[in-house]
This record gives sequence, structure tokens and C-alpha cells, in this order.
Amino acid sequence: MFSAPVAKDTAELYVAIDRAVQTHPSIAAAKASASAAGADVRATKWQRFPSFSLEGLFFNQSRNSLQAQAVVDQPLWTGGRISGVIERARARQSAALAAYNEAILAIAQSTAKSFYEVHLWRERGILLAISLEQHQRMVASMERRVAQEVSPLSDLELARARALQISQQIYQADAQERVALSRFHELIGDSLVTVGMLPTSPASWPRLEDAKVTAEALSFSPSLERLRSEARGTKAEARVAGASILPQLSGQYSYSENFGHRVGVALKVQSDGGLSRFAAADAANQRVRVSELQISAGERQLRDELQALLREYESETLRLDGSQSAASAAQRVMDSYMRQFTSGRRTWIDVMNAVREATSAEIDAVDARISAQSSLVRILLLSGRWTPETVKSAQP
Repeated sequence: MFSAPVAKDTAELYVAIDRAVQTHPSIAAAKASASAAGADVRATKWQRFPSFSLEGLFFNQSRNSLQAQAVVDQPLWTGGRISGVIERARARQSAALAAYNEAILAIAQSTAKSFYEVHLWRERGILLAISLEQHQRMVASMERRVAQEVSPLSDLELARARALQISQQIYQADAQERVALSRFHELIGDSLVTVGMLPTSPASWPRLEDAKVTAEALSFSPSLERLRSEARGTKAEARVAGASILPQLSGQYSYSENFGHRVGVALKVQSDGGLSRFAAADAANQRVRVSELQISAGERQLRDELQALLREYESETLRLDGSQSAASAAQRVMDSYMRQFTSGRRTWIDVMNAVREATSAEIDAVDARISAQSSLVRILLLSGRWTPETVKSAQP
């Protein structure tokens, strides 16, 4: 696990991410691709060994005859073609392994995000349900006051309208929670899994240095490692394309009935469609430049994503104390206004506005806390400070 100060009761999140990593089909596909790339490396290494061919030759001369010829060809010098093919296969294997880790990180990030989204809308729904109960009591109280002709009918209509608004917000929160929960279940691969309890906030929120976290993320990033490996593969491809222009030297042994045993050296020069191999070599060199630019673009994209998360985490933690204080103050104001209304020093609309402001302040405090937790976990994942145990051991 990671050493950063994160709440200890986040076992549900750890289990969810580990389960998503173990069961998600995109990770299984990436794992199979990495295994196939390893087989390609083993296959290309055999190009250094002799090749064997058996040919049946039919001669139509004075009499028909069928003769067999066996040829053993051992490459001696290929201008770097074979070493380039092997290096290309190794680079593709590294890229496939990086793509596997990239898939793991993407699923872990998505699972953590959906986990906290479920809790965000669930907590909102709980607070709105409490507010609705409070509004319903106020509606009942106002109905008695109207029946006693103590308050006007407009005050009752206002209370009913506010209660209806809260009900609509509850429906919206419930719908958003079900959407987030459905996304969470799709990532886990099991609709019966629950998200568990919301983790508590850290005792002290860690301070994250932009430069340090960015350097860690650039060093850890599987996406950048994949791009770098693909760039190495492109360079190896350029070597292969350049070597295809050069002649190839090989030692040969052959046997046939007409010529018997023969041993010699063969020089092979091959052309495909005029000067097409020269054009192919030039295209391969251009693709090397493209791959280098893709690495730079990937680094910028990662910095942009990380900076967005860091600013979100910073803003949410900074407003967390203020939003909690505001929620407490709004609750006290609401209680005071209700007492003052009874004594005739506050109007009913003052009371209703105070109740709405108290609920909004509580929701804002919950949003800040959960958003800060979500941002922190995703930053830790993106920078490589935390890797689930199954991710460490799940190698293709």
C-alpha cells in the first residue's frame, strides 16, 4: 500500500479496485496482447539460425524426371535487418507491457472516481431527505397556523413549494447515484457488490508539491512508457527498412541428385517495385520523428490532467474548513430564526430561506470533503505513490 496519510477505513475502495483489475476484460485483453508480444520476440530470435527448405524439381527433357533438392541457408550478414527485427519485437513487447499497466491504471482511476461519485450523491440524498422531513414538519405546523388564522395562506403555499423542490432534488440525487452505481458495477463486473461505507477524511490533509508529484507521475506513467517503447520500435523499423536496401550475405549448403553436395556463399540483392524500398526507408525515418512528437504530446497531456487534479484537491481542501464552519453557522441561524418567528420578530420567508441556506451549506461541505478524497486518491494512483497489491503481483 502507499505511505501517504490516507484514511485507514478505505478497505472497500482497495477491494473494489483490486477486483476491477482482476476481472475487467480490457485488462485481460492487454495481458493477452503482452503475452503475444513475448511470443513474437522468441519467434524473431530464430531468424539468426539456419533455415531449411526442400524443393521438388520437375525436368521435362528427353524423359520426364522429378528430383528433390535440399537447401540449408545460414545468414552471415544482413546489414542489421535481423537485429533490427529483434529490437522491434522487443520494443513492441515493452509497449504491450506498458499498455497492460496503462489499462490497470485507467481502470483503477475510473473505479476510484465512480466509488466517490456514488458516495457523493448518496450523501447528498441523505441530507436532502433530512431537509425534506424538516420541511414536512414545517408544512404541518403552517397548516395548523393557517387553520387557526394565525398565518396567511401564502406562507403555507411557500412551505409546500419548498418541500416540493426538495423532493425534486432527492429524485435527481437518487438518479445520479444509480447512474454512478451502475458504472461502478460495470467496472467491478458484479451488480451485487456494494460500495460500503464512505471513508473518513484524513486527520491532516497531505500537502502535495506540484513539482515533486509531476516528476513522479512523468517517471511512473505507463502511457509515456508505452509511447517511448513505441518510439524505440519505430527506430528499429527504420533500421530494418534501411537494411532492406543493402545486399544480404549467407552461407548455403544444398544437395540434389544432379549436383550432389554443394557448399558456398550466396549474395542476395532484392528490389520491390523499382526504388520503393528507398521510399519505404524514408517513410520509416519520418515516422521516427512522429513518435518523438507523440511522447512530447503525451507528457503535456499528463501534466494537464495532473494539474487539474492538483488544483481540484487544493481548492477543495482549502474550502473544506470554511464550508464546515458555514454549515454550522447556517444551522445556528436557522434555529435562531425559527425561535424569532415564534416571537414575531422574523417573517416566514426569513425562516424558509434560512432552512434552505443551512441545507445548501451542509451539501457544500460534503461535496468539498468527498471531492478532496477523490482527487487525493487519483493523484496517488497517477503518480505511482499507491499501487494495489493485486496490481503489483498481476504481471502478464
